[in-house]
Amino acid sequence: MIERSNTNVALDRIFDEVYDMMNEAKRIPFSDKIMLDETDLVNVLDDLKEAIPREIKSATQVLEEQKTIVNNAYADAERIVQQAKDEAERIIAAANAEAEAKLQQEEIVQQANAFAAEVKSNALRYQQETKSAADEYSLNNKRMSLQYADDMMAYLCQEMQKSLDILHENRECISAEMQNVENNVGHDKAVEADDEQESAEQEQ
Repeated sequence: MIERSNTNVALDRIFDEVYDMMNEAKRIPFSDKIMLDETDLVNVLDDLKEAIPREIKSATQVLEEQKTIVNNAYADAERIVQQAKDEAERIIAAANAEAEAKLQQEEIVQQANAFAAEVKSNALRYQQETKSAADEYSLNNKRMSLQYADDMMAYLCQEMQKSLDILHENRECISAEMQNVENNVGHDKAVEADDEQESAEQEQ
């Protein structure tokens, strides 16, 4: 299982800050809207922009580490197979030399050849088993790494969508407040004009 990275912890901290800002924000009277400080929100978004690339880099490093492990496993398997082949060839050479020195001892050569063949067979079987295990290990780790990356992207999308929804609601609330201010200013001007007209009529 892949452990949570320091960057992932940093992302949790950033989103906690967003929630704290929401909880501590001033509420707009007679509505369920809140007002957030633009500077604080921009600082949090800047932190988020820095943390996301680090998280992606962390996932990439995990994949590279798994690739190194698989390559090392292949190298070890090839080294073991080569050692077995060398040992088999040494045994055959020694047996042949002894057989040539002892023309009547053909059985020794046969036994040596059988032993060498068994060594080769075991070495090839071990190579295949090692490669199969390495392939399975690589595939499982790749699946886990991709799932981790997908989960992280989904988590980031969800949290960023929440922040965007809050910003959109705040903009709508501010626009409504601005419209109310304009309406009040227009009404005050109309009342003032009516008062001036009424005063002019009374003076006549």
